[in-house]
Amino acid sequence: MAPTPTARPWPEPLPPWLEPIWQRLARAHRQARLGQALLIAGPLGVGKRLLAERLAGLLLCGAADLATRPCGVCPECVLLGAGHHPDHLLLVPDAEAASAEIRVEQVRHLCARETLTPTRGAVKVLTLVPADAMNPFAANSLLKTLEEPVASSVWVLVTEQPQRLSQTIRSRCQRINLPVPAQSVALPWLEARLAEQAKAQVPAAARCLALAHGAPLRALALATPEALALRQRLIDDIIGVARGEHDPIAVANEWQRLDAAAVLAALIDWLTDLLRVAVAPSPARLINPDARPELSALAERIEPAAGHRLLQRLLQARTMIEAPINKQLLFEALLVRWARLAGMRA
Repeated sequence: MAPTPTARPWPEPLPPWLEPIWQRLARAHRQARLGQALLIAGPLGVGKRLLAERLAGLLLCGAADLATRPCGVCPECVLLGAGHHPDHLLLVPDAEAASAEIRVEQVRHLCARETLTPTRGAVKVLTLVPADAMNPFAANSLLKTLEEPVASSVWVLVTEQPQRLSQTIRSRCQRINLPVPAQSVALPWLEARLAEQAKAQVPAAARCLALAHGAPLRALALATPEALALRQRLIDDIIGVARGEHDPIAVANEWQRLDAAAVLAALIDWLTDLLRVAVAPSPARLINPDARPELSALAERIEPAAGHRLLQRLLQARTMIEAPINKQLLFEALLVRWARLAGMRA
């Protein structure tokens, strides 16, 4: 399957937490110190794709003054913004494949394109998202190219899980880490964005930021009535199973129709909060602060060691959800274990 072009322009300034990193990259480019392989790593929702797209604009923009790139108005920027620039190739998992992997055939095709002369300028930008989705054969194929990249190419690898990439690939890349920004930076940005979108009925931005573990773009995606209603439904189900009011099997049957990532995120966040309360009755930070009374009541009934074992199981399950698995059986197993944990000292 051929790589697909990107389709997002730069309609507005970068979020404030990305600006210092962007300025360092732009300065390195002006000084001809930008590497040929970059690894942009960070948690979900901190702007990795935004930075990768802006970087492609920097490299492909035709403005004469390097300090103004990407200008957003030259023919190169217009093509890139429309998703039709022939020298920007974006590789993502094959949507038609049973798995969510980036396959070796895709990487080989991309590497073959790298050897061709750029169509419009002096450089090609080849982006992999998420890079950790490459299967071992694909990763090995890419490694051979990264060892001796074509002078006219720049590789950009984007990932939430850099540890899943081999040390050899990581060593070939210039690492760019995007941490979760400070709340003092993220919260004003999120409040301004919600105000612009007239989301007057959305709860406080601070709550959405907590649910997103401090990641502003993830918080923005959560700040919809539908997303928040789904989250509350999942929490109500989790509490209902713990109290013996809901049958775990019946709940699993309902959950298998929902987004598995959202389900597992709610379970992981809930159990993380519960273990915090079990250790310290009044923890400084909770992901679900509105549920403090329920958390406190349940914390008295659980065995922390068993809770940590279940949390590890949930984290393992999160790595499996992109694979073709039976979600109902997975959720049944997790909810039965949760019911058993919640009833330990009942």
